[in-house]
This record gives sequence, structure tokens and C-alpha cells, in this order.
Amino acid sequence: MEDRRRAQRQPAVWMGSCHVEGEPSDRWRDCGVFDFSTYGVGMDFRHPEADDLVGRRMSVRLPVGTSVDLTFTGEVRNLKSGPDGIVRAGIEFFGLSEDELYVIDLLQLGSLNGSRI
Repeated sequence: MEDRRRAQRQPAVWMGSCHVEGEPSDRWRDCGVFDFSTYGVGMDFRHPEADDLVGRRMSVRLPVGTSVDLTFTGEVRNLKSGPDGIVRAGIEFFGLSEDELYVIDLLQLGSLNGSRI
């Protein structure tokens, strides 16, 4: 089977929180990022209405330490519902600046290894 990905994924085990566009601003859900690339992240989280998420924007906030968080925003490109309301989603970044690409490069090199990232 041919790999159609534009960039190789890097494995990750990062715990954070996520917010779906259109939901109340104080409604952040726990999530786990299991891989990332220059173009996006793969993650798991709970959501009761998963069928409604494809095409919506989603923000993912990851704590780097006690004082700094990284927040990524992208579009839900694909998802798969699992047991107990868990959703596995692919989030695609869009319009990354040169500085944002630099941060992704640091993550790929393993330069940011805080207590939770």
C-alpha cells in the first residue's frame, strides 16, 4: 500500500486539551497527541457528536512546562469514532508562518521536552 502522506509523522505522547470551533469558549476537552508532522497532528479525545467534526477548526493546547503552553490550530480532516465516545482525529495545520514552522522543526528534533511534551 502506498503512503500518501506529504510528510513523515513523528511519534508523540503529549497530553493536553483541545477546543472545537463553535463550542463554548470555556469547553476545553482533555486530549492526547500520538503523532505529528509539519502538516498536522493525530490525536484522541472524547466527543459525543463526532460525525459533526470534519471540516471544523480545532485548537490543541499542550503545556511545555509550568509557565508556557503551545497552541496549535487546524482543521479536522478525518476522524474515526471508537468505544466509549473516544474519537481519533487528524488535524491539518493551515497557513503556518516561518516562525511556526521553526517551532515544528524543534519538536521534530526533540528539542522541546518538558514535563508533558
